[in-house]
Amino acid sequence: MTLPRLRTWSRPLRLLTLAFVVVVALGYAVGLAFIVHNTAVSPSGIVDHYHGNEDRMKFGKSTGEMLEIVHNHLLGMGMLFFAVGLLYIAADTPPPWKTLIPVETLLTLLSTFGGLWLIREGLAWANWLVFPSSFLMLAGYIAMCTTVIWNCLTPSSN
Repeated sequence: MTLPRLRTWSRPLRLLTLAFVVVVALGYAVGLAFIVHNTAVSPSGIVDHYHGNEDRMKFGKSTGEMLEIVHNHLLGMGMLFFAVGLLYIAADTPPPWKTLIPVETLLTLLSTFGGLWLIREGLAWANWLVFPSSFLMLAGYIAMCTTVIWNCLTPSSN
């Protein structure tokens, strides 16, 4: 089964889709601001936030807190990336990207949050997993959102 091309959807469906993607993109941006605020997007900041740093009176996450963080992010972001991924597949996108970007964005959730768990366990080297993984996740999400938004704003002339 193939989805109808997004550009051929009725105006109300495209506007609803546009509003949805703009809102969830802004929500994601707020999440990024939270990360910047808490970790300064630095390896030491991430280690301090998840594993803790007694010198700075920063306490690491407990097992219960990590379970809650990972559970909420895998379910919430997984559903979000799936929904935006379906919209992306309906957009005018070259075939190799139509599969690669949505699947990559979903899979990087596992490596990003798995890496954060490893950091919490004291394995600071896992920053080398978290940084590229979270960058790929962000890049994939931005690619999907911008493509869907563009397709909503430029309807098919047919």
